[in-house]
Amino acid sequence: MDDALKFLSKEPSAVPMAGGTEVMVLIRDGVIKPKKLLDLWPLKKKLSYVKLENGLVKIGALTTASELSRSFLVKDHRYLGFKDLVKNFSTHFIRNLATVGGNIGCAHPMSDIATLLLALDAKVKLVSTEGVRVIPLDNAFVGLRKFARKPNELITEVFFNDKPKNSSTAFIKFDRRWGHSMGYIIVATYMELDGNVIKDVKLAYDSVGEPYPGRAKKTEEFLKGKEFSGGVLDKAFNEVLPREMRRITDYRASAEYRLELSKILSKKALYIIKERIERGGTRG
Repeated sequence: MDDALKFLSKEPSAVPMAGGTEVMVLIRDGVIKPKKLLDLWPLKKKLSYVKLENGLVKIGALTTASELSRSFLVKDHRYLGFKDLVKNFSTHFIRNLATVGGNIGCAHPMSDIATLLLALDAKVKLVSTEGVRVIPLDNAFVGLRKFARKPNELITEVFFNDKPKNSSTAFIKFDRRWGHSMGYIIVATYMELDGNVIKDVKLAYDSVGEPYPGRAKKTEEFLKGKEFSGGVLDKAFNEVLPREMRRITDYRASAEYRLELSKILSKKALYIIKERIERGGTRG
């Protein structure tokens, strides 16, 4: 780690590379043309872990999607969103290479792991020769493929508060076929219930209006403190969400279609969470 940080302090234009599933594509397509790469894979043993420590769930930056699928997260009813995520995360080959830190750092709208971590209100730990910096993931995306990492910093960890028993998560990525690297939309949700009252809720999407993952905070505020019911969810997603979400039209789908999917799948995700809380088990 010391060698890596010293190298970055001397070569700030170097591009850190973990599994390379994003960086190599960008180089191939001519999007970036780095003169030097910093291979982080030798730090795998140090930065690959999923652990519960002092009330925090901590995930090392070099933890792969495959390693997430073998962690306690996919067995705990509160974190079954991770089970949803890894079930259809690209191909087997990519799952063994794609890392949590890389998925966050690439700041791509379709960053599966980053979007789910947004719903968990996660924070990111960045380290340099100057010290340690912790930033909320919600403030870490600053533009298309732009993450708030200083040139001399490395992402080393992401963490979030361990969630209460009366809460859970759900993750839905909609596409034409499983295992595809892209999708039409991503919906990641967290909800805590107090009886039948929505005590807390987080709604994260591949995009709310900017070209990177974001949260629908106005819709969250509308839902908090209200009874969980079809009528409340209908109003939240049919009236409130469209006022803060701006979708785009491209060659794969129209903005109208993406918005409609966002409304429908958000409601579905919260119903899934409610069932998971009530069951308190591991059924996906």
